[in-house]
Amino acid sequence: MERVHETETLTLQPLSLSDGEAVYEMLQGIGKNENGFHNQVKGISYDGFRAWLKQEYAYDHGIGMPDWMVPQTTYWLMADDIPVGCGRLRHELNDSLREGSGHIGYAIAEPYRGRGYGRRILALLMEEAWNLGIRQLQVSANTDNERSNRVIRANGGVLYRESNCKNFYYIDLKN
Repeated sequence: MERVHETETLTLQPLSLSDGEAVYEMLQGIGKNENGFHNQVKGISYDGFRAWLKQEYAYDHGIGMPDWMVPQTTYWLMADDIPVGCGRLRHELNDSLREGSGHIGYAIAEPYRGRGYGRRILALLMEEAWNLGIRQLQVSANTDNERSNRVIRANGGVLYRESNCKNFYYIDLKN
């Protein structure tokens, strides 16, 4: 499998109302609930994607959020100009997120897995967290998702809690 190339530029692009077919197609390569990452776009029409995009954009800007949500930003991992993954950075944690998830969720579309993009999207999301003033992140991964657990550990994750099906890590951003 081909790895991330040194000449390849990897960036995070915030979700935008102008996102189109390329993002829609990338999201079709991520399951509805894949290893704890929820993708509401999988299997819906392009018109449905456009409606979801408007709602997600509003949520990312604090508009019309349900009471259980916290402020977040949704990003696309771009390899040059090609979207290869999706990441969400929650700006804070509520009790539910603290107990069952964390600050960051990410997924790489099926055709791009195993190339090092998971490690890079997490590192880039950590930079964004630092810019928001977050100094300690909580990130979780399903216990049976060895790839994701390796990615988190490679980015400085320290296992602090285990449940039946999840590992919970802290990543200290102070260093």
